[in-house]
Amino acid sequence: MTDMTNIAAGGFLAGKKTYITAVTGIVGAVGAYLTGEMTLVEAFQVIWPLITVAFLRKGVADGQ
Repeated sequence: MTDMTNIAAGGFLAGKKTYITAVTGIVGAVGAYLTGEMTLVEAFQVIWPLITVAFLRKGVADGQ
């Protein structure tokens, strides 16, 4: 039963899910730019909020 509680609490990814999501989005946007699916401006419009969310998450975590 301990394993299920650990999974529900986030397991080894607890506190890192936001960063993983942000990095995945950034890699996707860079890949889309490199393959020509996005312009540089569109890629920046995707990447900027992801960077902001990662820094906001870090600030909230440091403030607690």
